[in-house]
Amino acid sequence: MYRAIDLTRDRKYFAVTETERPFGGDNWFWTDDNAKVLEFLVQPELDHSYANQAEEIFQFLRLMCHAPFFFRRVSTPRLEPVGEQGTTACYYHSLMHLRCDLKKGCVTAGIRFHDNRTADNLLLGANCVDFTHSGRNYTVNVEDSIDTVETVQNGYVLNFQHSGDLYFRPNGHPVRLGRINYTYTIDARHMLINVAVTLEVDAEADVSDVVLTIGHDQLSHGGGGVMYSSIFTEGLQPNAGQFTAGEPNRAVVPASGSTYYSIAQTEIAGFALAVHSAPRQPARLSGIETLVQEPGKLQVARARYRFEGLCRGARLAAVEDKMLTAGGFYRRSADYANLIRDAVAMKSAQEVCLDYSLSYDYGAELNAFACYFAAISSSAVVPQVREEIRHLFDLYLRMYFELFVGGHAHQQNTVFSRQLAFVILGVITMYRATGSEAYVRRLLQLCEVMLDFEKRFDDVAGASASGFLMGVQSQRIVFVDCHSAALLALTRAADYVDDSRLAAVIDRGLTCYCIETTKIDWHDGPHKIDVIAVEWLDDHGTRQTNHGYWNYHAGLTLRLFAALRRTARPALQAVAARHRERIELLERIMRWHINRSLSWRDGAVEIRSSVLSTETNSETQPWATLGLLERGWCNATARHWAGSDTEAERLRPGKIN
Repeated sequence: MYRAIDLTRDRKYFAVTETERPFGGDNWFWTDDNAKVLEFLVQPELDHSYANQAEEIFQFLRLMCHAPFFFRRVSTPRLEPVGEQGTTACYYHSLMHLRCDLKKGCVTAGIRFHDNRTADNLLLGANCVDFTHSGRNYTVNVEDSIDTVETVQNGYVLNFQHSGDLYFRPNGHPVRLGRINYTYTIDARHMLINVAVTLEVDAEADVSDVVLTIGHDQLSHGGGGVMYSSIFTEGLQPNAGQFTAGEPNRAVVPASGSTYYSIAQTEIAGFALAVHSAPRQPARLSGIETLVQEPGKLQVARARYRFEGLCRGARLAAVEDKMLTAGGFYRRSADYANLIRDAVAMKSAQEVCLDYSLSYDYGAELNAFACYFAAISSSAVVPQVREEIRHLFDLYLRMYFELFVGGHAHQQNTVFSRQLAFVILGVITMYRATGSEAYVRRLLQLCEVMLDFEKRFDDVAGASASGFLMGVQSQRIVFVDCHSAALLALTRAADYVDDSRLAAVIDRGLTCYCIETTKIDWHDGPHKIDVIAVEWLDDHGTRQTNHGYWNYHAGLTLRLFAALRRTARPALQAVAARHRERIELLERIMRWHINRSLSWRDGAVEIRSSVLSTETNSETQPWATLGLLERGWCNATARHWAGSDTEAERLRPGKIN
């Protein structure tokens, strides 16, 4: 999984791919997963055996830093047709799925994943032309006039095009307005979608004040959680505006001269969707027309490009560069205006496709920097390198407090609990490595935020229990990974934070775990499997569960149980003793799953993603292995793992130590 990647023409980097072989034809390198790998590679048990690989992965992470962002992932280029659905043609791009029904004037795009997160994030269409003739205002629908369509792929570049003659009917008689053409250009080496509209106005058409549109339709269709509510603009003009969908209405957002605008979703920062647009002719952009049909849900947004005065026989054109993201700080419109401008400037030199979405596990990168700093602090690494790593950690920690914690304090939907947990772990590591009390002060604040994610309830026996939600304002669901990560962070923090609440919270949190018999739908049919799970009561008082079938869940949970066993706090030792028998039972189940997920090949042990999986991935391998290391079930070092046949036999399912 560790391999070279040419991110730029002048520098080769090394990082870990999502899977050993391309998954579904994709070759993706996730930033947060490489951070998890870096945390694993610098563990003392590996005795610096992978120092070169750790340094290379750190360099990859540093490249993906663009404060305040950790960019999410990169992909090697891919662009291929994947079939047709009626009149709709479908394509796979490196990081997007694309569909076009050009006869209806519709192009659809969505950020692509290997699970159910894939959705239609953007539907380009709903265009019209407005103008004035003989003192009267007219609107002509573009889609009704399409008579020519064309799709051309040239290597990594794909062009969609639709054209048609436009007519209007003054006094009931048809008059030709002109010929309109829309062209959409997509390149597998970047995330930009170029949209160009031209209108060749008929030489006999006595029209003026023409408005061309670039429209976005069905913005809140609901599929895959797609629901946009906000528009942000950035430009030199003082009348640039903002918009938040309220009650059903039509409006025009002021955007005169804006160099950038976005259509954004209100969701946890790492999961929020947005469509970013950079007009090539900002002076022509007069505003963004909006339609809200349901309260709080934006349905249509049309950028309006105005050409004042008489337009008879003129060639009118408007062009935008667009980009999708599925996570970000969208109120920082100036940052995104710079990002899309840089993306346009770099596109001719780019060798791989960069996803500008915010990394999900922003805390994983911070924790990796801390672990790397601590690992090399006692080595012969030059002090400037150590200071650079500490600077990166401190910079992004400051950004985390400004954007995530600050937003949370103002009731904004910013924080993801698993992400927060790893920020806490990173801060603890930096305190241990430096002794700086500033990190303890930060730790106290972070623990207070984490406590906001606790949802208390009574379990099936009437005992006080609690689960840690994924999000406070939305995504109010208790997932095994979020819950275990939160409890792990609080358990480790309890050694440095003198707060009796932590032991009580951890006690309640351990009560949340249960055992569940569940159905796992696989490609060969359904499977009945016994797994660990968490249970909780949702906001309606209904009992819910979430299973921990995947081995990365087990890795995080094993780390929690290991931390409880090692704690020096008497109050936590008492908590661990009270739950000892249930913890041991849960560990047996997780160990059973991991044992039967092991593969020995090419001198290495692979912990597959689950008992049914055929391979591992870049999140499972480091997190599951860290769980085994910290629990003491993997006494073998990396050197042992590349050892003899005897070692291979010892590590076969049912024989792991």
